[in-house]
Amino acid sequence: MKYVTEGLFPELVFKNFECISRIPRPSGHEGAISDYIMNFAKSLGLDTYQDSYKNLIVKKPATNGRTDASTLMLQAHMDMVPEASDLVDHDFYKDPIDLILEGNSLKANQTTLGADDGMGVAYMMAILESEDISHPNLECVFTVDEEIGLVGVNKLDMSDLESTYILNLDAEEEDSILVGCAGAVNASIVLRKEYKPAIPTNLALEINIKGLFGGHSGMDIDKQRANANVIMGRILSSISYDYDLFNINGGSKRNAIPRKCEAVLSIRNEDLEGLVREIQKLSAKIQKEFYPTDPKLKIELRRSAPTDFKVFTDDCKNKIVDLLSLIPNGIISRALDLDMVETSSNFAIVNEDKQNIEFISLIRSSVDSKKDYVKTIMTRLAGLVGAELVFSSEYPAWEHNKKSKLEELAIGAYEEAFGKEANVVVMHCGLECGILLNKLRHKAEAISIGPNMYNVHTPQEHVEVDSVARVWEFIIRLLEIL
Repeated sequence: MKYVTEGLFPELVFKNFECISRIPRPSGHEGAISDYIMNFAKSLGLDTYQDSYKNLIVKKPATNGRTDASTLMLQAHMDMVPEASDLVDHDFYKDPIDLILEGNSLKANQTTLGADDGMGVAYMMAILESEDISHPNLECVFTVDEEIGLVGVNKLDMSDLESTYILNLDAEEEDSILVGCAGAVNASIVLRKEYKPAIPTNLALEINIKGLFGGHSGMDIDKQRANANVIMGRILSSISYDYDLFNINGGSKRNAIPRKCEAVLSIRNEDLEGLVREIQKLSAKIQKEFYPTDPKLKIELRRSAPTDFKVFTDDCKNKIVDLLSLIPNGIISRALDLDMVETSSNFAIVNEDKQNIEFISLIRSSVDSKKDYVKTIMTRLAGLVGAELVFSSEYPAWEHNKKSKLEELAIGAYEEAFGKEANVVVMHCGLECGILLNKLRHKAEAISIGPNMYNVHTPQEHVEVDSVARVWEFIIRLLEIL
């Protein structure tokens, strides 16, 4: 079988990454990848457990002379964020990821690469099948549904695990050792649809916002990239003409900054030209605002014949525009002592079903009281428009253990492997470490590391090939000393 990554070092890591890239694995559909890794581990004669949710635990005995060392957990999640550009027709539930190697970058063909966290999975598989690496007893934990709220790890039975140290392989910057992260919660505002008959002589005007860069709602929230749902709110709230609203839809993933949003308006023929000029004028201003971060932002208008004979009532339309305009988005507060984002909200999805319109946000904070404050804002906003509010998939922050022995050992190993000091950081993203630490029956410590990845959760995602090798050497060094 021909491999795109053939000849790259470390060979086993890239081979395993390419193999799992051929298996569709969006969140909620990890059955095939879980079965593949289970069979892979069993073929190596390793003790393997798969739960009903498709989480996996694989145990590998210590190498000679290491049986008295503390048990180490290696951990990564199997699911990936499925995002594709408008240039390809990619079915993430059926199609393999089409890998492309360009110089020192490994990427996919106009889709997310899945290095988050496929590269962590590949590292673990390579360690499991390697026979020349010194290591303590290993407990390798492969989880599901991480990208939709750390769901799988919350369901995992860890009563049989003995790890003292946890090495999470879900980080995205090789110069950083992660020692803490934000907690998070999904917020879903559900508005009941109300309709009235459409004016049959009206024209339909489609508004399409697209071409945005998007990005990871935790790692990239400080880059101030445009949010398509927020832009749609600005446009609709600025219209001075009388119009009706047919439908609204934007974003696709709770942890990805939305790259596109669309709405369909019903407008009188005599008002169409003036309305178009009004939107185009504001669009030019918005494009100028976001040109540094989103130079490909487009706001397209297209006239079409009405396809439905009912529109939202004025009251329902106004509530929709209020929510688009007022739902918190972006940085809420910064941790000044750490010079990092402390609290944020990503207004991620606007989605219609037959009865409701759902407005979904992902709230993150490293301070639980501030996360609760944003929840209060959402609660009051939902109350003002008479909508239902549902919070889900909440998890606490992973707090920094300033007396961590694992952190101390990792810092020393990093300096030996890289010849420079590591950045010890608390990140504004969601990692499974806090949940793992809370679920173990004994006291343990955790860190997270990984190679350089860029533009994760977007079709521009890519990983630095040389960085994969450097982090591999770092991991091997950690396995030798822990």
